[in-house]
Amino acid sequence: MNAPTRREVLEKNNLVPFNLADFYKTGHPSMYPAATTKLVANFTPRSAKYAPVLKELFDDKVVWFGLQGFIQEFLIDLFGKEFFRKPKGQAVRKYQRRMDTALGPGAVAASRLEALHELGYLPLEIRSLPEGSRVDIKVPPVIFINTHPDFPWVATYFETLFSCETWKPSTVATIAFEFRKLLDYFAQLTGTAPEFVGWQGHDFSMRGMSGVHDAMRCGAGHLLSFTGTDTIPALDYLEDFYGADADNELVGGSIPASEHSVMALRILLTLQRLRRDPANTALNEPALRRKAELAVVREFVTQDYPAGMVSIVSDTFDFWNVITVIARELKADILARKPDALGNAKVVFRPDSGDPVKILTGYTADELQCEAGQPLVDDAGRYIVKATGERITEAERKGAVECLWEIYGETTTSQGFKLLDAHVGLIYGDSITLPRARDILLRLAAKGFASGNVVFGIGSFVYGMNSRDTFGYALKAIYAEVDGEAVDIYKDPATDDGTKKSAKGMVRVEREGDCFVLYEQQTPEQAEGGALVPVFRDGELLVRQSLADIRERLQSSWHCPEVGSIRWHSQG
Repeated sequence: MNAPTRREVLEKNNLVPFNLADFYKTGHPSMYPAATTKLVANFTPRSAKYAPVLKELFDDKVVWFGLQGFIQEFLIDLFGKEFFRKPKGQAVRKYQRRMDTALGPGAVAASRLEALHELGYLPLEIRSLPEGSRVDIKVPPVIFINTHPDFPWVATYFETLFSCETWKPSTVATIAFEFRKLLDYFAQLTGTAPEFVGWQGHDFSMRGMSGVHDAMRCGAGHLLSFTGTDTIPALDYLEDFYGADADNELVGGSIPASEHSVMALRILLTLQRLRRDPANTALNEPALRRKAELAVVREFVTQDYPAGMVSIVSDTFDFWNVITVIARELKADILARKPDALGNAKVVFRPDSGDPVKILTGYTADELQCEAGQPLVDDAGRYIVKATGERITEAERKGAVECLWEIYGETTTSQGFKLLDAHVGLIYGDSITLPRARDILLRLAAKGFASGNVVFGIGSFVYGMNSRDTFGYALKAIYAEVDGEAVDIYKDPATDDGTKKSAKGMVRVEREGDCFVLYEQQTPEQAEGGALVPVFRDGELLVRQSLADIRERLQSSWHCPEVGSIRWHSQG
């Protein structure tokens, strides 16, 4: 069969199943010994040396997530539509054309794909640990085995596709859970309600991720640990592939929130109108702008969103004026808000620039120039930052949480920590990392404030700035049978530090206490046992896991350490 010319190809290439690979994978089927009848490969997180986690809480485990969605979306839906349910010639022609034009005519034969099409299904078995499990580093959560002796190559051909689609959801799910652990610990320490923690990590990452599909898969990983999200497609993904049902369970949620374009437009429009009013001729430009900003925020909390929750980005011009003057001016209006169906009636102020640690928690005395143990104040009533010489106001010294507390705070938790009135709160979503979140919570606790005074927006700097090497994910062949002879396959490069050393032979993974333990060079009988169970075989999904099951499995896999048992390291 001759490959078609470009004009003969359909208008778009679209996703061609066997083109979803590195070019070098296409030649591997012919490179294996001709008598090979079986191949087994595993996908393993090999290292956490590049992981952006806190050593005080990280226990060398990753959250396994993303397999079921991958199987349904690619191995079942895409391969069915674009390969097995198409006529053989049409199913193969785009692949053959791509190989011929890129590698040279005949460099990669289409005969293997033609034979596979005639077989009528993907002869592959995937065994996996349950999704939502926290899997120990160097333990494979999934293995691939061909089920037909004529097609051993299917066990490794999909390495590239599988890796690029699954390492990141699992990585993000792991990082999200590390945030959850941190917030759980400080909730216990400061008496914050445990049910609030599910909303305390909010997914802000979508606009910075590598496309919609990346955002939805990783956003789904975030939702294993939290319910707060602004990534709408993540909810659709979990309903499509993980049995979620937003009509009957809380998959994820958010609140109405302003952005800078909204605030700037309304404030500047109001400012222009105030300038034209003769009653304001005595006011200078800063005073006019503050008056305009007050009017706009008042409209938000009394007219646009007089009930329930609303988040207002507050640093378009002068955050400290908003948090100390406007918040005080509107106290009666905010306290009079009507609750929504869930009983919430909160105005959330959102700072969005500067150092989040200092914006939220202020400055400690040892960070300021002092005399006789007391911070120095210049003639303008400003404090002097020791490290930079910068002059800061009383509000900046106190930080946003303390400023709001002085206006609204009347509540203390069961642990004796100060908690803002339920009508006000703070969310910070710019440059929040695990170390910064830790430092914010430590500094708040040191000042006597509960962790529940703040919500963290977790963005693409945390969820997007990762790679396959963050947890060293790699798919490697570990076992083969060639003409009836078993071969235990492994790699152990002499020039490596041990990270790339792979498992050897057939494997079994057992759950032992809180850990998953890998056993190598197992007999076929031994390899049939253990925690790795078949979830896909010959084109069919064998096990369906729900979001609810995965969440429960993940949450029950970790027990919060006792208060005071963690010795925290560097604090900014």
